Amino acid sequence: MRGPNGDEGSSNVIVSDPLLQFTCAGLVLLVPLGLAIMVGARRLLAAAALGAGAVSAVTSLLARLIISSPSDLAASVLDAAAAGAFAVSFALLLAQRYGARTSAVVASLWSVLIYQPVFWVTVITVPPITQTVFGAVDFAAVFATHVSAAAAAAVFAWRPARGDARSLLNTGASWPRASIAAALLTVGASAWMLGLERVASDSSGRIALNSVAGLLLGAGVWLIVSQIAARWSGPRGLVAGVIAGWASVGAGVAFLSPAALVASVVLGTAAATAVVVRAGERSNPTLRTAVGTVVAVVVGGTVLAILADGFGMSATGSVALVAGQLGAVIAVLVYSMAVALLCRLALGVVAKARSSRQRG
Repeated sequence: MRGPNGDEGSSNVIVSDPLLQFTCAGLVLLVPLGLAIMVGARRLLAAAALGAGAVSAVTSLLARLIISSPSDLAASVLDAAAAGAFAVSFALLLAQRYGARTSAVVASLWSVLIYQPVFWVTVITVPPITQTVFGAVDFAAVFATHVSAAAAAAVFAWRPARGDARSLLNTGASWPRASIAAALLTVGASAWMLGLERVASDSSGRIALNSVAGLLLGAGVWLIVSQIAARWSGPRGLVAGVIAGWASVGAGVAFLSPAALVASVVLGTAAATAVVVRAGERSNPTLRTAVGTVVAVVVGGTVLAILADGFGMSATGSVALVAGQLGAVIAVLVYSMAVALLCRLALGVVAKARSSRQRG
């Protein structure tokens, strides 16, 4: 198993299992498919989101082959497929406020300038830079998939929403459609977490079981907490719960016992749900979702730091890992928000220049 230092046993070289990597690369594409079904993406939005995904996948593949591991094609394909899938997913989620073109551009910039560098320092470097600098553990790269996305979304949340954005969506959610979407997300996200082990090992069963159980438990917790809060989130709560469960369990999915898994998901998802569903109806939905996502990662990471098998605080008596998890999250937030702000300013300059040319 890839340990908390990013190595496998005493060796720093991990040779990927091609069958596992290619299979997981195909399955991770179910993540954006599930979200597309949930939001009811129309053709224009789907095409724009796929464009962002293509840019992200090609950039990731080239960087992986040229800079990191030119001989490990299988791992490069999985990472590229995931980069594309997450870029499409980000575009689909942003489209409810900003429309197809803006969402695709923002998602492309996020993937190339924010997600991929954070993923690089979290997973690709051996040992991971986040572990070397902060002592943090992030097995499934939720610092990249969730924290960086939440930070970028928070920066762009202050951008005025487009009035016609929802015309790109079939907004009527139903329980059957939500159930299909949640199932697809669960399979795709679990495949991603399993694929990051790079090889089939004795730990693969635990990773797969923790992934599926954690995401499904997250969906249940979200619905229960939103019901208690008297703000029933409806069918979309299933998908929101899966994403929150993913955020809560991802960092420690390979290192959690069943009891620790339940604690991580229940506490992390419940906290995220409370942030999202208890916010005022007039509050910015993108901003509160971003905050809830980061809360889920922080709470899940704290449980990991306390209960992780063999190296958590309960085993070592040290609080260093707790501080390391929080420090890494803060660093990713600062970097992601700074880059996102620069991107937003640049897009604003481009928009003003285009407007001036049109008036002239």
